[in-house]
Amino acid sequence: MKASVKHIVLALVAILSVQCNGPDSSKSTTVQPPNVILIVTDDQGYADLSAYEHVSPRCQTPHMDRIAKNGVLFDNCYVSGPVCSPSRASIYTGKYQERWDEDMSWAPGLPVNIPTIAELLKKKGYTTGKVGKSDFGRNYHNPEMRDFPNNHGYDSFIGFSAHAHDFWLLDEDIEKATPDPYGESASLGRIFRDKVKVGFKDTYSTNLYTDEALKFIDKNKDKPFFLDLSYNAVHELIHQVPEEYRKKWDAPKIPNYDPSMGTYNDYYYKYTKVGDITDEGKRKLYLANLNCLDDNIGRLLDALEKLDILDNTMIILISDNGGEPLTGANNLPLTGSKYTMHEGGIRVPFIISWPQVLPKNRLYQHRVSAMDIMPTCLEAVGISMDNDYKFDGCSLIEPIAKNMPSDNAKEPLCFQFGKQWAIIDDGWKLVYAEDYKPHWRPITSQIQLGINSGKLALYNLKTDIGEQNNLIELLPRKAEELQMKFDKWLHEVKQDQTNYQFEQVEKMN
Repeated sequence: MKASVKHIVLALVAILSVQCNGPDSSKSTTVQPPNVILIVTDDQGYADLSAYEHVSPRCQTPHMDRIAKNGVLFDNCYVSGPVCSPSRASIYTGKYQERWDEDMSWAPGLPVNIPTIAELLKKKGYTTGKVGKSDFGRNYHNPEMRDFPNNHGYDSFIGFSAHAHDFWLLDEDIEKATPDPYGESASLGRIFRDKVKVGFKDTYSTNLYTDEALKFIDKNKDKPFFLDLSYNAVHELIHQVPEEYRKKWDAPKIPNYDPSMGTYNDYYYKYTKVGDITDEGKRKLYLANLNCLDDNIGRLLDALEKLDILDNTMIILISDNGGEPLTGANNLPLTGSKYTMHEGGIRVPFIISWPQVLPKNRLYQHRVSAMDIMPTCLEAVGISMDNDYKFDGCSLIEPIAKNMPSDNAKEPLCFQFGKQWAIIDDGWKLVYAEDYKPHWRPITSQIQLGINSGKLALYNLKTDIGEQNNLIELLPRKAEELQMKFDKWLHEVKQDQTNYQFEQVEKMN
């Protein structure tokens, strides 16, 4: 049943009135501020969510679908960058990371003078916890840096600080025996519990992170909490999956890394391409890994139901970028993948549920952004920012209620990643994108390469979501109009870069 605008407004008024009366006022009423759970998946394909009509063949995500049936499914959501670090920076701040990242590329970092979701909710009285991946691209493995979770609002943290981490190898022995435990992109060995390294043997990280999330929820079930659950699934190494799932999907069996094999970096790159694992094998391993992730999300939902706190828990699920071209992820009907400014790199699966307030089983098709997550959370819990503080995103609560585009959706949405850039405005997209297709690291057939890569292209996304028909020669004035808007945005964010400060501390390993 769809919730009316009046119902949503009244529910919010009730919740916010309790919050405005102070922390003890909740004892005299049954209305409670919502818990907030943010689930960030890693490199999940746009078509790899079975709640979508465009779901890829064989994909099964019944528990993610439960969130969608209990809430709002979005099919037009963009992240701010086609890789994890810049995308996550904007998710947790509600701002374009280009505002402080001079390189506008892989490593935006986290400025000391910009608040995160966790910091603001903690000030509101929420218990805050982060589980899993922390990656802002600038400083890894260093618990003293601003980027580290305990330093930007989290009461507790268990996980890793890197682009990626081995799913199985989490103990100190393997860390000491490996010539390069940090590799170039991924790492293995111990993870962090708060600021102390801890090891686990014979443990699969997706299961471990869910176990830790359930402990956090149970411990804080009687008071408002914010849980940031950032899985490293379904990132590489995609072949690392529990045996029951590998067998279920008839996927190839690949040995885990052993130091006798050489460097971890060589092992990592050996299996992050089509070659030693076939194209079909990659897809099966991806689906097995996704299946395990989905079952773990099911465990989380079951726990919330058992504790009778599901209805007043806002659950947000989003992928940090488009599907990876090397894992077997599927982004169809979109073109391109992670690393690219094609739709397949920046349009992602996105769901929000809050049964006590938001409508259920609704498809919302207006354009939204990952930068909307933070303002939405703040409105839900009753936090107002100073008038001079500006987000690049906006709250989605009222737009969802009215099933209308947000004010931000009526404005251009811009992107810059290295040499690649794009602007989307009223369904039109002007883009310079490049494909990810290094000859030494073949990609899977699940990814459809762009037909206009390496040149400026104009698309009407309302009729050409797959970016097949370049209209730039037919509509040069439209391209010029979008180019001018993009240039204006780029000038504005570059001017803003002087307003953000970073810690000047050397990286620690």
